[in-house]
Amino acid sequence: MTEHKNKAKKQHVSILLRAGIAIIACALIARKLDFAELSSVFSAVSPLLLISVIVVFVLSQIILSFRWWILMRAWEIHINFWMAVKLIFLGLCFSNFMPSSIGGDLVRAWYVAKHTHKRMASVISVAVDRVLALLFTIVTAAMAIWLAGNREMFRKQETSNLSDTFSKYGIPVIIAVTLFLVIGLAVLVSPIGRRRFKPIYIKIQHYCRQAFREMAEAALVFLKKPFLVPTAMILTFILQSMVIISLWLLGREMKIPANLVIYFVILPVMWVAGSIPISIAGIGVVEGGLIYLFMQFGGASSGAAAALALSQRAVWIIASLPGLGIYLSGKHLPKSLEGRFSIDARDEMD
Repeated sequence: MTEHKNKAKKQHVSILLRAGIAIIACALIARKLDFAELSSVFSAVSPLLLISVIVVFVLSQIILSFRWWILMRAWEIHINFWMAVKLIFLGLCFSNFMPSSIGGDLVRAWYVAKHTHKRMASVISVAVDRVLALLFTIVTAAMAIWLAGNREMFRKQETSNLSDTFSKYGIPVIIAVTLFLVIGLAVLVSPIGRRRFKPIYIKIQHYCRQAFREMAEAALVFLKKPFLVPTAMILTFILQSMVIISLWLLGREMKIPANLVIYFVILPVMWVAGSIPISIAGIGVVEGGLIYLFMQFGGASSGAAAALALSQRAVWIIASLPGLGIYLSGKHLPKSLEGRFSIDARDEMD
């Protein structure tokens, strides 16, 4: 019971810290915004275009569902395609609405794994899906920088101050990290530390062995199905391009002069940054990053950059509403077949 209370307390502290970061980030953005300009930018945008961006994003989530579905099929996790769609939107809902540390990936992995003996395979399918998406996002941004022919684009403002920044913060950071490692090693090798951390070490060892076996099986899956990764990459390119192009068209409507290549750099970079659990759902961090980057490298005014950032957030929230409906209605829960859940069988889960 005490362990459970301590864990709950840590989760509450984590939520409060991330909520505080989100509030501070939003306050800093609001402090520098010209709300009259922001209102003017929004008033010039066609409602039909905004609706089109939302529709495109929803369609991209259906393509994402298909990508995850074929990965699960490769691991012989037999789940109905539309159930995969429901879980994707459920995960999107958790990512955007729930102030917990549970992300959308963990939610869909949990709901698939809860009712199957292939629990680790379910988690691996979600992990592989996320890793492939992350790698492709990074590659997309790198290729966009290369195509732009300006590899120094993100360094032109910071290069002159790099040496001063390192001399000011670099040495203290190195000293702090070294002390942390030395103290941590001393604790681990001490008799008290060994006794205290032995159960944790045994659990980690068990999960690592299990994960290694599953990863070996995953490698065999990729070898047996050589078109699996290329197919997943192509689907990732399609869904990300759909979203980026739709936001580029929205940015043009907002009089942002940046070309499409700039969008293929800035948006993936901030999507990756937003996935880091610094603030709740990346609120404030993503918007602040987009405003700064579009002002610095996209030629946007503060009002236009803020309008684009807020529009993206609004699209995410509106697209999450089906997931909220799915959760409240219980449509994400599997039906039982003959006293068991069909996800364990060859039959598809409805």
